[in-house]
Amino acid sequence: MILSSLRHRNYRIYFIGSSISSIGTWVHRIAQDWLVLELTNSGQALGIVVSAQFLPGFFFSLSGGSLADRFDKRKALILCNFFGSLISLLLGLLVIAGKANVTAVTVAAFLLGTTNAIDGPIRQSYYVILVGEKDLPNALSLNSANLNVGRLIGPVLSGVLIERFGTGPSFIINSATFVVVLFSLLLIKPVLYEADQHSTKLDGGARLRAGVNHVLSKPELYMSILAVSFLAMWGQDMQITSAMMARETFARGAASFGALGSSLALGAIVGALVFARNTRLPNVRNVGWAALKMSGAWILASVAPNFPLYAAALFLSGYFAMGVNISGNGSLRTYSSSRFYGRAWGIYIFVWQTLIALGAPILGWINQNFSPRIAIGFGALMAALMAIYLLKRFQNNQLQECA
Repeated sequence: MILSSLRHRNYRIYFIGSSISSIGTWVHRIAQDWLVLELTNSGQALGIVVSAQFLPGFFFSLSGGSLADRFDKRKALILCNFFGSLISLLLGLLVIAGKANVTAVTVAAFLLGTTNAIDGPIRQSYYVILVGEKDLPNALSLNSANLNVGRLIGPVLSGVLIERFGTGPSFIINSATFVVVLFSLLLIKPVLYEADQHSTKLDGGARLRAGVNHVLSKPELYMSILAVSFLAMWGQDMQITSAMMARETFARGAASFGALGSSLALGAIVGALVFARNTRLPNVRNVGWAALKMSGAWILASVAPNFPLYAAALFLSGYFAMGVNISGNGSLRTYSSSRFYGRAWGIYIFVWQTLIALGAPILGWINQNFSPRIAIGFGALMAALMAIYLLKRFQNNQLQECA
């Protein structure tokens, strides 16, 4: 069943809260990117801010993974959402007061990235507690659809708000959606958890080393993590390139930039719903095939002659990117044991956010000194090379039916 995980009360409540928060996240991100371009008119500056947004993953996501396997996940998520709400609110008030500058935006991006780096592995490992092992593949797919519903609505809403009221209200709205998640977490009943939480008496350092050793002992596991992160590094969500394509290549405003994000999200939603029908966990070759298809969509985006065709190429990019993400996320459950699942997610988010932080300034530099089209084409080349490597190295692995 496509909606099987929604049978669980706790998951339904959390799903509704996180759906609303996802809209706020994308309202915030569109406003953040547009504000940076308004302040600097520089793709390179935008790349630096995006890097600041993901750099905390290098410092904190491994700790988040260790916390996910040791402490009360619900309480940790409540704290993360509280601080996320506070940071977004303060940035919105600065913008409305006319006091915002690129330094303030960069600091806010770093602080929000810190809460996300800690929240990410805890949240991902929380799903199995809410729905159990049987419905986990479905929950992961619905979570991906949920995130992209936010990406469908959020950019359009943010674009309209920016053109009518400026960027400030977008940050205030995101602050309010964090509060919605916080209340949804308070409504969850631990007595209805579907899986036991694992605990251990190992200290933090020993736990982390054990998690790293577990991941490195399984090539399919660490290559799934590396592959998805490598693709994200070269612009999988088109955050930098679409901002520059809208503003510079097609001479469009904030509403058109938001529409591009929604087109990508619509493709991702369709992909997530298609993949949600699968009941089997994927493997590393699924990641490879999805990456190869995604690289083809990126090539189409890089040569699109006008705005409508570029938006159509983004739809395809979103569809195949969802195949990459769902295959990668599911592979963690395929190859990692339950005891190390939270730490595997911490390592995943550590690698993912670190590589995005490294890639964003490079993409910004290519955008600024060559063109957004060259940046997209370069990303397509990197994606194709990774796909070919995965398919060749793991050619004896049986391909699952999800991608």
